Amino acid sequence: MNKLIYWQQKTKKITTALWLVVSIVFSLCLVTTVHAEQADDSATSRVQTVKIKARSDHSFLLAADYYLGAAQSGGVIVLHDCESDRRRYKKVASRIAEQGLHTLLVDFRGYGESVAEGFSREQIKKNALNIVNYQSEMALLTTYWQDDLLAAYHFLRSKIADDMGISIVASGCSGAYAVALAEKALLNSMVFITPKMTYSDKERYKNLIDIPSYFVTSSHHQDSYQTAQELFAWSGAKQSKMQIYKGDSYAYQLIYRQKYLVEDLAQWIIPTL
Repeated sequence: MNKLIYWQQKTKKITTALWLVVSIVFSLCLVTTVHAEQADDSATSRVQTVKIKARSDHSFLLAADYYLGAAQSGGVIVLHDCESDRRRYKKVASRIAEQGLHTLLVDFRGYGESVAEGFSREQIKKNALNIVNYQSEMALLTTYWQDDLLAAYHFLRSKIADDMGISIVASGCSGAYAVALAEKALLNSMVFITPKMTYSDKERYKNLIDIPSYFVTSSHHQDSYQTAQELFAWSGAKQSKMQIYKGDSYAYQLIYRQKYLVEDLAQWIIPTL
């Protein structure tokens, strides 16, 4: 009988202890969730949609999200890939902005909200007679992107202190336009996520001064994997880095499948600015 009472009391104590542990774990998870939500809310509260005039002699306006950063922080331009628009990269921009960096997330001309009569990828797709016609019209549209991106750079430059630098995060095809920007403006660092570049684009990168570059790619996404390896091997900047993930994820798909990738990119960018 005494043994039965003993074991009942012991079981009760163990159950109480287990419930205490569960309560503590639940509370910690709740606090973490609240902090994450507060961080998201904080970044969201600092964002504003802006319109950027690409050329003084033209009325076309680029659409972008500008995240206000800390007073003595650098800036980051975030570019989407050619199969999406800036909506896919809002989490990327907000996570970077959470690190205190001024962040500009841009819609390329013809994409998302950067559209007007004669400048719309969707309209080009609808009106294209065949694939050759579509490719020809898209090639014409993208000829504006270098000047558009330079205008975005100057917008961000006006928002940060003169002694702070600017980095760029480019995904997929936008890597080529990041290189084109680096030929015209001072970039302190560059991030290439599954870069999609032609031979000419890669040669232009190699002709740049050594800019710290962070290459992110998938081991089974052959084109971007080979490009990232080639350009990383070429880069002479000591801060350059390469990250390879298993699989064939491309662009924003790779970003969202790697939980801490954006935070890692931001922490790498900060000391380069």
